[in-house]
Amino acid sequence: MGTRTQPRRGTRRTTVALVAACAVGAVAAPLAFAAASAERAPATAAADDRLLRTPEAPRISNDSYSGFQFCGDPAGNPVVTTGSPTLAATLESVAPPGTVEPARPGPRRKVTFEIDTAAGKPALHRQVTSDTSHDAALQVPEGTLSDGSYRWRVRVKDGGTASAWTAWCDFTVERA
Repeated sequence: MGTRTQPRRGTRRTTVALVAACAVGAVAAPLAFAAASAERAPATAAADDRLLRTPEAPRISNDSYSGFQFCGDPAGNPVVTTGSPTLAATLESVAPPGTVEPARPGPRRKVTFEIDTAAGKPALHRQVTSDTSHDAALQVPEGTLSDGSYRWRVRVKDGGTASAWTAWCDFTVERA
């Protein structure tokens, strides 16, 4: 009896089938795990992808010709010397992820400003339409604010999509 040096034909087919199955499994397994983890992800994660980014650099000024004071400055809260300050925020980062800002913006974005007293009592709620896709500003109507401490925040809407509110920005009105 001689020794066999060649595997049987059936064994070779089984080996090829086993190697092919392992290769398919190596590709399919990560995809299956990714799909399963996406199904288990909280609903808020999917919703966050559809939100516009929160406006940046909230700032306040005595008027449109004065320099702005930025919210969150470690030196202290902004102080304005008029009852009609200008509030502003940068919107340039609000385009949804994966989109390109058109050279000529389409429908303008709606920007909502809220001002409360330091105690949380509403003082002003105003929605404006941004003339540009890069920033928004609101000049508070004269007579709305008296001397005292306030806070304000802003958010932007584009169609049915809205950003989160900015953090509250504390400021003080001290007229001379």
